[in-house]
Amino acid sequence: MKLFSVIVGIYLTVAAGQTQPAMESSYIAAVFEHNLITNPDPRVPVLRQAALQHMQKNLDIYEVQAARAAQQGAQILVFPEDGLHGFNFTRHPSYLETIPDPQQESWNPCTEPEKHDNTEVLQRLSCMARWNNIYIVANMPDRQPCPLSTDPTSSCPSVGCWQFNTKIAFRSDGLLVARYHKYNLFHEESFDTPPQPLAC
Repeated sequence: MKLFSVIVGIYLTVAAGQTQPAMESSYIAAVFEHNLITNPDPRVPVLRQAALQHMQKNLDIYEVQAARAAQQGAQILVFPEDGLHGFNFTRHPSYLETIPDPQQESWNPCTEPEKHDNTEVLQRLSCMARWNNIYIVANMPDRQPCPLSTDPTSSCPSVGCWQFNTKIAFRSDGLLVARYHKYNLFHEESFDTPPQPLAC
């Protein structure tokens, strides 16, 4: 549960607009155990439109659950790892979106969809948070550019970008407030280990 604690800690700090941890003594959290709709052959590359159609099926379920959680008084809803895209993928980019660093820029995908291209999943999650007035934590694959280097010890893949297994958090108005690249991968050949672990 360490990752959940990190995300919730970031959420509490960012939500309060503080550099110190928020003083709230409690909040109501919901965790959804998802019966994933999988890609029947994840090792076969697909076009972006097919990947989106697959993820939209899982997002449809997320949307219903977000509304239910909000109706029951939850203030934050945590969705599972690999719940949108599945697992056992090879390295192909159709399921990836580039997730900006919320520590570097302020972005609400629901109200500013034109700010970043090819971010349909981020937009839908953001609107889900906004429409239900609930914080949303979800997992999705992230593509980040990296500097190519002639150094043979460089961790940058030869294609010039990293693929990260990423946790993200949206504020209840849809603002993207946290992004965490998973460091300890477990048989996840489609993802890269971040160059540095998250500093706590």
